[in-house]
Amino acid sequence: MVDKIDKSPWESIHDFRSRSEFDRFERWMQDEIRNMRAREVTVGSSYAGTTLSEKWFVHIDSGEVWRLVWPDPPFRGVFERV
Repeated sequence: MVDKIDKSPWESIHDFRSRSEFDRFERWMQDEIRNMRAREVTVGSSYAGTTLSEKWFVHIDSGEVWRLVWPDPPFRGVFERV
């Protein structure tokens, strides 16, 4: 029997230091999806309405939902638990 993880190992990012850091993060998240540790889900209540691009992901083992909001200077983006 597999025990469910109580909390995901993901950490919040309150701003991305550069576009290249954000791009690396996007590649990492795609690897999480490919390796079946995450899946994309429908955005519930958007972080900033329709002005910013946003995706939500669920961490498979914990069931936690996280949001990724694209940088749009001067806003530097965010990755956080919903």
